[in-house]
Amino acid sequence: MSFIPGALLERLGRSRKLRAYRRARAEAEALSDADLADMGLKRYQLGHVARVRAFRA
Repeated sequence: MSFIPGALLERLGRSRKLRAYRRARAEAEALSDADLADMGLKRYQLGHVARVRAFRA
């Protein structure tokens, strides 16, 4: 049984969340303008979309 300090676990969690955000942001950035228009989104809203997808509980 290994002991992992709380600070390390917290850092790993943040790292995982950041990786998920970057992946979601890359997927959103890959959408064409036509796809965005079909969804009713503007390109400047993609950061919000990525945060919602990555950080939802």
